Amino acid sequence: MNDASLALPVLIFSGLFLLATGSAVWLKFLRIPYTIGLVVIGMVLGLVAKNFDFLAPVLRVNLSHDLIMYVLLPVLIYDAAINIKLPKLCAELVPVLMLAVVGVVLSTFVVGGLLGYYTPVTMAGAFLFGALISATDPVAVIALFKEVGAPERMSLLMDAESLFNDATAIVMFGIVMAVVQTGQTVDAYTLLSATWEFCRVFLGGIAVGAVLSFAMLFLLRMGRGIPFVQIAHTTTLAYVSFIVADHVMGMSGVMSTITAGLITRTWAHKVLSVPVQQYLEPYWEFMAFVANSLIFLLLGLQEDLLFRDMNQLNDALSLLIIAIIVVLLARFLVVYLLIPVSNRLPKSPVVDNNTKAVMFWGGLRGVIPVALMLSIPTDMAERQIIIHMSLAVILFSLLIQGTTIGWLMEKLGIKPAEPR
Repeated sequence: MNDASLALPVLIFSGLFLLATGSAVWLKFLRIPYTIGLVVIGMVLGLVAKNFDFLAPVLRVNLSHDLIMYVLLPVLIYDAAINIKLPKLCAELVPVLMLAVVGVVLSTFVVGGLLGYYTPVTMAGAFLFGALISATDPVAVIALFKEVGAPERMSLLMDAESLFNDATAIVMFGIVMAVVQTGQTVDAYTLLSATWEFCRVFLGGIAVGAVLSFAMLFLLRMGRGIPFVQIAHTTTLAYVSFIVADHVMGMSGVMSTITAGLITRTWAHKVLSVPVQQYLEPYWEFMAFVANSLIFLLLGLQEDLLFRDMNQLNDALSLLIIAIIVVLLARFLVVYLLIPVSNRLPKSPVVDNNTKAVMFWGGLRGVIPVALMLSIPTDMAERQIIIHMSLAVILFSLLIQGTTIGWLMEKLGIKPAEPR
């Protein structure tokens, strides 16, 4: 590849990033959440680019499965993980795992069952949609809760749930996809195999992340006197932990990178020099800002898939509204059925009613469903309607739920946390 072939992609990236950073200033002035505002700006940019030839190259930029999973997501997962305090996470592990594992499974069955029974969508397509849409999205949730200044414990519960349930959703989606493609019946053997597959992928991801992290600790210790080498090593760890686990080992890349981030934070005072310890958080905050800016701008551009054929959209409008309602109902059941169970378990801190209300309404969907829906084979009969339902739910969660979560917290009397 010659130098000239890179000029246009670099120029497009620079232009998008400049648009994002410039927008940050007036979005803050308007008190609109940065990430939500970028989605709208991305949608407007897509419409404008269709009518002006000099902006046409922007439409070639696609938020693909691989771009999300292997370029942007590792940065965001690692940044979130190094900001989680392990002792506090352990204290909240019961409600987090209840929501992240049981909750995703319950939501998949509620969404799939209701859509398959009450709409023309087949059971196979309905459960596939249920699997990809049931997890709250770590990118959207973490970014928004940081912006609205949610209290520390509430942020920890939502952030941890959105990180952990991502792994569950990806495994559930893979299992449902395998069942759909092979046409096998769902029996006791299938359920047992699915349970084993989940444990293998989930726990295997943790193991891969731990092995790579402890190996990296050795390199971090060797580079103690060279701050930028240590920073580079953490960047390498974020990507290697995700890609090796997901792409090479067939495990959970999300759990691997979460583990890597937690180990980095836990051992930072022993292996990182003092300047690096002070610089690490601002560096990763900047990296997350870059990734978030691109993700939400491109997510807005991706919504063009929903509005491209207005006649088809009008025909499917009632189905899209039903999909939104069903997903909200499933989230309501997950929070208000499982949290009371968690509250009754020994050594499980009680989650109050205000927190439950915010966890219900703040369960945003974002780029993970986009990555999963784009991996559906193009020859699958209901691929297009699944994409439309996914984009409709994402758009509703970001533009309606995302813009009103601050208002809800204010009405409930929840005071914003002090800036970190």
